[in-house]
Amino acid sequence: MKTLIVDNRISEKCERALIKEGHSLIKLPKDPSLSEAVSAHPDTVLFYANGEIITTADYCDAAAYVFSDIREINPKIKISFTDDIRSDRYPDECIMNALVIGQMIFCKSDSISDGIVDYARRNGYKIIHTNQGYPACSVLAFGNCAITADHGIADILRENGIRVTLISQGGISLPPYEYGFIGGASGVVGRRVYFFGDIGKHPDSETLCQAIISEGFIPFSLSDEELRDFGGIIAL
Repeated sequence: MKTLIVDNRISEKCERALIKEGHSLIKLPKDPSLSEAVSAHPDTVLFYANGEIITTADYCDAAAYVFSDIREINPKIKISFTDDIRSDRYPDECIMNALVIGQMIFCKSDSISDGIVDYARRNGYKIIHTNQGYPACSVLAFGNCAITADHGIADILRENGIRVTLISQGGISLPPYEYGFIGGASGVVGRRVYFFGDIGKHPDSETLCQAIISEGFIPFSLSDEELRDFGGIIAL
């Protein structure tokens, strides 16, 4: 059983499916400084890697009970808070949005939080710049592989030894935007790749599932609903 951090707005069907899988959930409240669509997305509100969480002090004040629950559930988790001021404007909104694969952190390095830069330096991670400010949203990463619809990020991942499967944009809901992203619509827990909705409804579902299965992972639809970007899953 894992403790999973998710957006508090995930559907009842998805929530019940995760609980039935044996997991317990910590549901993030909104950060009022962020735009409504991503205000409780784990991949935008928090940075997590190797047992350490980083977020802003302001969000800690707004969601103090969440971090109290995390400490109670797993006292070994390290939680750090920064003085960063977020806003709903790009790139201030995505200062915690970074993609960790192996010992690499992919992020918009000219705007990412200094807390993440410090984390990388302390723990031997290499920071790799992406023009896209939301790499964690845009990429579903598992093992040494990744799936994305972003051609720019795909090129950078390949340059750094990651096997990439490209999919088309769309097929994922994120109101009020035209579409959401594959990283935000999924989460990797052990060998399962969970999807917020029915992966079979994505236009590239066969390609997605083949890429996942070929690496020894299992695609798992959490409901029969349309795929929805909820900012992914953080598995503690």
